[in-house]
Amino acid sequence: MPAVAVLRRAEIKGARTWRRSPAARQRARASMQAIVGQTARAGECEPLARLHLIEEGVREALLRRRWQLPSADRRSLERLRRAVASRRGVLLSTAHLGPYQLMPGLGYMVGSPLTVVADPWLFEEPSRDEWGRRLAHWRTQLATFSASAIPARGSFEAVVELLTKGRVVHIHFDMPGRHETRFLGKPVMLADGSARVAKVSGALVLAVRPRRIGHRVWMDVDEAIDPEEFADAALLHTELALRHEAWILEQPYALEDPRRPGAWEEQATATGWPLPARRSGR
Repeated sequence: MPAVAVLRRAEIKGARTWRRSPAARQRARASMQAIVGQTARAGECEPLARLHLIEEGVREALLRRRWQLPSADRRSLERLRRAVASRRGVLLSTAHLGPYQLMPGLGYMVGSPLTVVADPWLFEEPSRDEWGRRLAHWRTQLATFSASAIPARGSFEAVVELLTKGRVVHIHFDMPGRHETRFLGKPVMLADGSARVAKVSGALVLAVRPRRIGHRVWMDVDEAIDPEEFADAALLHTELALRHEAWILEQPYALEDPRRPGAWEEQATATGWPLPARRSGR
């Protein structure tokens, strides 16, 4: 089916689920409360929760299809090309916002294939079930864009080496970690590896926002951040948090549920996202 028809069907299905499933509505409300709680958009939780449930289905529909090249405006492409041409290494930083799985297409478009820093599940042996098919599909689509992946755990030195060689690396900013950060109006325990590898390697950092308009996906690339302009990694981390927060609050419903397994889980609430017990060692 054409992409426009597939996504329209996903939107209709999500709206129907919102009407018919109290459990789905409650889950979406909890997610949006965790995201917009204590922000200027906290009073919009109910309509945003509905959009969040719909967007979840759309993201899943996009994931299951053959991944298409995203679009990018001239200014975004120029920013990326200029950073790549510097040969300083480029760190692309995204939140789990919108159809983020299409990020490798951005590198493919400018002739600089990405290395994706990924969670351990991407490297598991595919099983003979729905999850295994999903995993195999994800790997196949990465290969389509000539992208490679390395495990996030213990990857600091490997990422620094790649960036020092002038490579382009993609890391998700919004992952649990031990750096308490003022993010989305509340204290959030975030990983700060992006800022630390940038400071050590001297790589330029570009915040990127995947954004869906209808059946097309756009990649918005922000101005490059030079780590040399920051006294330490903590200040660079704060700057990245501000840039991602601004984009998230424009479309908070498009952010993946922070309460999902592997993220902050049920501990993410409107008042804060503490480090999950399994990650804190308790």
